[in-house]
Amino acid sequence: MSLPELSSKDALKKLWWLHDSFWHAAVVRELGVERANQLNLEVSEKISRMLTIMLLREKIIRRPRSIQELMGVFKVFWKNAFFDELYVNEPIEYGEETAIYAGTRCHAYSSLSKAGMLDGYECGCQAVRNGVMKALRLNPLHEIKESLVKGDGRCVIRITFSPNR
Repeated sequence: MSLPELSSKDALKKLWWLHDSFWHAAVVRELGVERANQLNLEVSEKISRMLTIMLLREKIIRRPRSIQELMGVFKVFWKNAFFDELYVNEPIEYGEETAIYAGTRCHAYSSLSKAGMLDGYECGCQAVRNGVMKALRLNPLHEIKESLVKGDGRCVIRITFSPNR
């Protein structure tokens, strides 16, 4: 006999991201914003590495050989990690070894903003990119040029393709 299940993986992903928001709020309350940020970044990097390794093992992605391939990997990662096409269709401008990504939506930002918890929050996206790039044996070179969390109205990230030698 088959047990009923939710019809959408996105619903499950959304619940896990809500769990993350509630967890962060609880840690801020118990340990303070600095420690909560430290733990959030540590865990975000580890889980991102794990998901990237799973995607590699399942042959859903392969190690990129160019910045264009790296951004393709990020799109597959985002598709598997987030819900409702978050980050998948945002514009990307390419240079020779760099890409500049611009995004205007972020579930973490929306949740933290609604909860009035942006003050002192350190965005976890850099840790996510670190985890992905380290799992791919790339130097985690990326810079946040603009940030929703900092009040810029969008996130603009410059990513550099740099394989470990």
